[in-house]
Amino acid sequence: MTLRFDLSELSQRNTECGVCEDDAPRSNSDFQPQPFRFSLGLNSIPGDGLVRRFAAPVLQQFGIAPQIPEEEKCKRADDDENDQYTVRPGRSMCFAVLFKNDTGRRHPGSLLGNYGHAERLSAWVHLIGGVGFLIYAIVRPLAITDEHTIAESLATSAAGAAAFAFLSSTVYHITAPSKALTVWTRQLDYVGIYTALGVGCVADLAIATRGFENVSILSVIDGPLACTATAIFFLVRRALTSSDETWDTYLGGCTLSFGLMRRGHLDLDHTGVRQSTSFLLSISYFVTIPTLYNNFGTQNATTILLLELGCLALLVIGMLVDNLVVYPDKALSSGKGPKLLVCKPCGCIGTSHALWHLFSVAAAIKGACSREFALSLQR
Repeated sequence: MTLRFDLSELSQRNTECGVCEDDAPRSNSDFQPQPFRFSLGLNSIPGDGLVRRFAAPVLQQFGIAPQIPEEEKCKRADDDENDQYTVRPGRSMCFAVLFKNDTGRRHPGSLLGNYGHAERLSAWVHLIGGVGFLIYAIVRPLAITDEHTIAESLATSAAGAAAFAFLSSTVYHITAPSKALTVWTRQLDYVGIYTALGVGCVADLAIATRGFENVSILSVIDGPLACTATAIFFLVRRALTSSDETWDTYLGGCTLSFGLMRRGHLDLDHTGVRQSTSFLLSISYFVTIPTLYNNFGTQNATTILLLELGCLALLVIGMLVDNLVVYPDKALSSGKGPKLLVCKPCGCIGTSHALWHLFSVAAAIKGACSREFALSLQR
């Protein structure tokens, strides 16, 4: 830090005086002190160190430090010029989300390119998964099943329920930019999830007990009843809650990279209820472990159990990535994160929710493999 003193005026003679300063008599009252000026050289301090950060504001109040210009207003992701989530009026949401989202503007700072959408990858992953499971459910009775037992029929129904869940999710993510439509398409998405969990629970119980041998009716309907009660609770909550209260924006503030901002309806105070009930319904299969070992033996039952544990692990990892870690959304919005999850030409970003979709499809495939393996031991 440089320290400079300007004392030059102290040695200057007063040219306005009629007589020489050295010869003119002068009283103490005629003496006028010269201004004392100095500079701390704050402009020469690099970066934003302690002196610049703390000393500069104090010195500026006394007029002995230069004023630092205010920073420019940051660019927000929810500004009209950066908003690629909202679909323009008159445009097809289906076409905009799945193929080309023309906002009428260029987006040089967006990770989505000029025609991308934040929901595109999520919609495509579940669309492909839904079509795949639909084909599987149609082909299975014709090409795989030899005897149409109750366990075989329920395994086919579970495949159809998974297809319904993935296609319902696709409908929701296609309509996600609409505040009005997603009030109910989000509920359709969760109804699909609860349907898949309920039917899958009954199918797994039928396989583990070899067609409900010595099983009470209450054990059979317990899982579907729990799923139905949960779905009804959130449907009633949705009907009693204003859409303005639940509609919110995520990553809409100041960010270095754009394209990750999205909007949607939230569960607010009931978020924990939604997550905990979904988790409990997902692990309901494991109440059949004693019956599984009794009917299939140690080796085969262990194999089936490991497949189901792998399915649960994929679901839990996906939930944590999407709801707790929120990776890579936060990292990408701050100019960091893995660039391999960004595809500007196709207008897609591997957001945390898109990764959750990949984990859920993988878990459904693994669950189907577990059922087929268990059924193959009974044929």
